[in-house]
Amino acid sequence: MTIRNLLAGAAFAVIAFVMAAHSIKVQARYEDDVTEYATLVAGDPLPVQAKMERQQAPLTLIDLTRFSLNAQEIAKREAEAEEEAARAAESRLDNLLATAYKYLGVRYRSGRSGPDGFDCSGFTRYVFRQHDIQLTHSSRAQYNEGTRVEDIAQLQKGDLVFFGGSRSSKNIGHVGIVTEVDPSTKSFKFIHASTSSGIKVDSSRDPYYTRRYVGACRVLQ
Repeated sequence: MTIRNLLAGAAFAVIAFVMAAHSIKVQARYEDDVTEYATLVAGDPLPVQAKMERQQAPLTLIDLTRFSLNAQEIAKREAEAEEEAARAAESRLDNLLATAYKYLGVRYRSGRSGPDGFDCSGFTRYVFRQHDIQLTHSSRAQYNEGTRVEDIAQLQKGDLVFFGGSRSSKNIGHVGIVTEVDPSTKSFKFIHASTSSGIKVDSSRDPYYTRRYVGACRVLQ
């Protein structure tokens, strides 16, 4: 027997073995399928269900509590940031009013902007300038330098309030800084440079100022 014949015989034997193994595998799979079908017909789905569960990829569970905690943490931080901003704004307003109160009693001087004498717009300009806010030395101009506050109940400390001049209740001729607000009565107190008494605090409930009130604006947000 030649070597070629021996190699050919060996190759044939390997092919026969592979075909036989494949046939056995197919037969086993066929028998499994028949068995599964029989169990289904008999009303018992458990073997098939178990096989399907084995073949399914394992599910990855998502921890939703982690996302919930993150959302809560974000909301908490936002609330804390808002509170901090509110405290900073309140502190700035308190500091501004403290500056204004330091000049109570300083006499009125037309065209002056302190610190030893003020007219109305010179006083507001001086006080705000101490806190890095620039205003024009004119009550009419200052009325247009901030955000209008239409409702007295919405006024805040530090807002500018404007009044008509001595000869007219419509044309702006006077300005002051709000120190207190009473939303229930829609009234306020303000510090200003009075022509008769210098720097003082008055109330919008005073008839003189009630009938001359024109409006307000906010320059310190």
